[in-house]
Order: sequence, then structure tokens, then C-alpha cells
Amino acid sequence: MTQKTLIIGNGRCARETAEALLAGGNDIIVAAKQMPLFSFPINDLEARQVEMLTGTQIFSCRGTVWNFDIIFVRDGEKLYRSVKNIVIAEDALRKPNFSLYGLKSCSHVISLSGVTESLSDAPDKSLNFSEIKKAVFLTGLKEESHPLILEEIMQACLRLQSEFHIRTYILTKNLKVAGNGLESLYKKTRASGTVYVKFTETLPEIRQESNGSITIEFLDEITGEKFRLSPDLTVADETISPCEETANLAEIFRLDRDKEGFLQSDNVHRISVFTNRKGILAADGSRGIQSPADEMTDAANAAVSLLRPAADSPETFEDRAEIRKDRCVRCLTCYRACPYRAVILNARPYVCAPACESCGICAAECPRGAIEIRHLNNADISEQIIKAENAAPKGDKFVPFLVAFCCRRSAAQASDLASRMRHHLPQGLCIIEVPCAGSISHSHLFSALNHADGVLILTCHEGNCHSETGNLRAQKRAAQITEILSMTGFEKERILVKTLASNMGKEFAEITSQFEEKMTALGPNKSLIF
Repeated sequence: MTQKTLIIGNGRCARETAEALLAGGNDIIVAAKQMPLFSFPINDLEARQVEMLTGTQIFSCRGTVWNFDIIFVRDGEKLYRSVKNIVIAEDALRKPNFSLYGLKSCSHVISLSGVTESLSDAPDKSLNFSEIKKAVFLTGLKEESHPLILEEIMQACLRLQSEFHIRTYILTKNLKVAGNGLESLYKKTRASGTVYVKFTETLPEIRQESNGSITIEFLDEITGEKFRLSPDLTVADETISPCEETANLAEIFRLDRDKEGFLQSDNVHRISVFTNRKGILAADGSRGIQSPADEMTDAANAAVSLLRPAADSPETFEDRAEIRKDRCVRCLTCYRACPYRAVILNARPYVCAPACESCGICAAECPRGAIEIRHLNNADISEQIIKAENAAPKGDKFVPFLVAFCCRRSAAQASDLASRMRHHLPQGLCIIEVPCAGSISHSHLFSALNHADGVLILTCHEGNCHSETGNLRAQKRAAQITEILSMTGFEKERILVKTLASNMGKEFAEITSQFEEKMTALGPNKSLIF
């Protein structure tokens, strides 16, 4: 079994991650299309620990955590490597918004990155600040700008004014100062002399002459006066997006992306550097728009995640999904449904135990019932329900017997919290804890309805499901069964789907108590006899 970690990227975050892993005794492979912006001192130890693959492109990936088989391509030649973990730490792409403002890049018009690079200690500075008396920064006038862009603009203004005595102006539409320290930075720039011009109804008219010089005319919305600026330097803001390689990496590694295309879905369980696949981490500009401080934090988080003792060993795994060969017809439903990409295709599909999160979605989706997870099969669930039904209070007064399917990560914990807080809970409540609401199959629901007066499905909030769509799958199955059975006279109110978080003990008690009242009013469930 390989012990190497693959790091994809050539920026600061990739370097910091690599150095931390080396310090922890890990062997690493650094892969980048271009020559990395960093190098390591070469000694006997590090020569054995580091392999630099420059000018390479990732062609394919098979396998899962502990054993990813990667094929690289370099100069038409295929290179084969096996690694246990992968860190994707590509820099984000920054595109100057010249065209949004009808501008062309020249000595009078540059990007924000051009200014920050010229203000750095780089020897090949492109600007001679001694020749500049007035500088205008354009940001957020045509499209919403990210707070990181505003921070960089304000930092640049402070330095231009304090070090070069350049008068600075910031023309903007929606000034975003909600980021960490931005309000204070805004006040500093105002105190140092930066002039802010904010537009709400009208936008400035920007003209670029043939020689590249800029004239900006606008109506001040406070005083109603017309103004004209002829800056020596006009700086356009930038749009930050995933690099061009991100989409390709997402497809190769089968990673979920957010609406902007970064390698993390909008899911709290992915914070800070995790993806939907075990063993693959996303850091730096691969997972979102990051400040330099964020990049270093990502590097530390990635290194800590990989250096800490593993919770799972590759040899022993309990409660993982297993595909029964005698029932599987190779329809590949499990392969498509698994949110963690734990189903591997060989002659027939099989579940790679180290990658499986035991969410149960594959088992619930399998049309042949060929996938089994310990304690989650229909017989085990039915046994729990029957045992609870036999223990439910009996008497002349009707007490509804309720079955609540509760996600282990949310509603089950809310149930425990409600009990500890001594909230009132229904007498006839049977709680069935499941690994994910997506594991609740049609068979589970029919088994519950065969005994219960009402069935609750309590899932995570949308965007909070560890399995991404387990809550939505549960809602869909409940709606399907409700619609079908309503044609037989079944009351739709007997099935209820609600969302909860793990800290919502009070809400759990309220939902179950209100459901009990509704079932008491409806009376015993006599619609279904299986």
C-alpha cells in the first residue's frame, strides 16, 4: 500500500502544505503544469521524500482513499503513480475587468494585480510611481465585486498615498466592508485621504483616448455637481474564478462543485478543506476565493487532516455497504447514486470499504435490493418497529403509535437533546436512527406504515446533508408513497417530512408533539393492511 500524498498546484498554499507534510515524515509528489514557484533543499532524505512532476497533466484516476491510481501525461508519455491522499491546491484565476468598463490595457490602464505586483518587492516592477499624481480604482460598477478585491484596493491606496504621495480615488457601486477588518481599513483609507465616490442610480462615463489616457465624468449624487477626473493611472478590478484546470480535475476525480465552479459544494460538512470524497482535499483557489492568510490556513488544515492518526484503518471496516453478487444485475444505479464515489467498477460493481460512509443511499436506491448494510436492512428495521409497538402504551384511550426516522447526524441528536432537556415527547414515539435520511427506502416506509398511525421523516436542512442530497431523496420517496397511497383512501397527513439540526431539541419536541395531536384527531390507521 502506498504512503505518498499527491499535491496538485504550484503556489504558496501548495508549498506550505508540502513542507508541513515533509516535516511530518510523509513522502509527497508535487504535480504542476508549469514549473512550481518553489523548490526544496535537496538532501538525501528529501530526495527520497519528494518527487516533482512538472509540465504534467492528470489524465485519469482510479481507486479510492489509501490507493488512488493516477495516470499523468508529460510530452506524450504516460506516467503511472499510486498515492494514498490527494491535495488540490491550484491558484484561482484572476481576470481583469477592462472590457466591462470599455477599456484597453496600456500604460495608463492596468489591472489590480499589476498594481499589487509593482508594489511588491519584485525586481521587475512595471510602474514608475514617481510619475503618477492621481490614481483611480474602478470596482463593482458593472458587476458585484468580492470583498477580497476591495481589501486589496484599499491596501494599495494606503501605500500609494503614504509612500508615493499619490492622490487615490475609489469609484464603486456597492461598497462591501463586511469582511474581517474591512471596516477598519476603510476608515484608515478615508483618514489618509482616499476619496470614495459611490454610485446608486447613475454610473460614471469613462472615455479612453487613442493615446490611452482616461477621462471620467460623473454626477455626484449627494451634491448634484458634475465632476471630471483625468487620472494618470486607472486601475480595473478583477473577477476571481476557478482556474481552467478545475473543471477537468472535478471530472477526473468525480468531485462536487459549487455554483461558481470551485471544488467544494455549498455544504457545511465540507468546511474547511474537505470534498465529497475521502482522501481528496481542496485548498487555496481550488475551493474558493482566498486571501493570503486564508491560503496559509488552508495549508495548515490540509496538513493536519493528513498527519493526524486515521480514524479508520484500511483493514477493518464495519457497517459498510456490500453488494450481493447473487442479486446484482449490474444496472449501475449504485455507481451513479453514491455521493462519495465509493462504488468501483470492475467486472461488476463493488463497494470500496475505506471510501464508504455507510450513508445507505445506494441500498435505498438499488432496484434489486442487492446492497446490504448491517442494521439497515428491512428485517432489522421492522424488528425495531414491532418491538417498540409491543412496548407502546395500551388502554381504552387511543394513543397513536408514531415512527420517526431520524438522521444520525441531525434529528437523532436533536431527539437525544430533547430528552436531556426534559421536553415532553409523545408516549407512543418510536425513534429509528438511520445513517442518513437518504437510506430510508420505500420498503422501510411501508414497514412503518404497516404498524404505525403516523410516520415522521426528520432530515437535515437543505445544504446540511453530509451526503449532499440524502434529505432530498427522502422527501421524494415520501412524496411518491403518499401520492400513490392517497388513491386508496390513505390520509396524506399520516406521513410528514421535516428538517432539523442537531441542536434543535426544543423543535424536535414541538414537531413530534404536534404530529401526535394530529394523529390523535385522525384516529387509528386502518387504511393499510399488508
